[in-house]
Amino acid sequence: MTAELAENQKLPTLRRFFRKLRRSLRPPATGWVRLFLFELAWLAPVVALCGNFGGWIAWQPDFSADTFKLLAIALIAPALGEELLFRAALLPAPAPERSLPLGAIAFSTLLFAAWHPFQTLVHDGPFAQLMLEPTFLLAVIALGVACARLYWRSGSIWPAVALHWLVVAVFKALFGAPLPW
Repeated sequence: MTAELAENQKLPTLRRFFRKLRRSLRPPATGWVRLFLFELAWLAPVVALCGNFGGWIAWQPDFSADTFKLLAIALIAPALGEELLFRAALLPAPAPERSLPLGAIAFSTLLFAAWHPFQTLVHDGPFAQLMLEPTFLLAVIALGVACARLYWRSGSIWPAVALHWLVVAVFKALFGAPLPW
């Protein structure tokens, strides 16, 4: 009987969690494009500086079939998958009228950055080396902060997914990011 009671007490918590995830998938609030452009305006130079200092960014346009395959896959993983996990699941439900939850954003961003080196357990070669590069991880932290702010202020995960995907797409298609396969 005690185990059944404990299980029943978990249900409201799980329901709230899945309700929060469902709400994160709603369309963004009006004005999200302005928010998106603001985050992109500071993020792009930060990523470019990190890439230049780390030596992992160079003009190498690649419009091969592998690139387009990666861009299609990247919309689901990492963009949607990582944003659902590191923003929608870990951050409080967005409340754009309230100030940013800086502690929660820092926590989710640090977990987001820490996740990237773990990918070397399933990938190797140049992709794995990049995941361990300190300047790349600084760029990942910047992306995490930008996506968290977008999620919080827009009330939806979709602008963060779009930003995450755009960064991956530009990095791969124009700046020679290594493929994970």
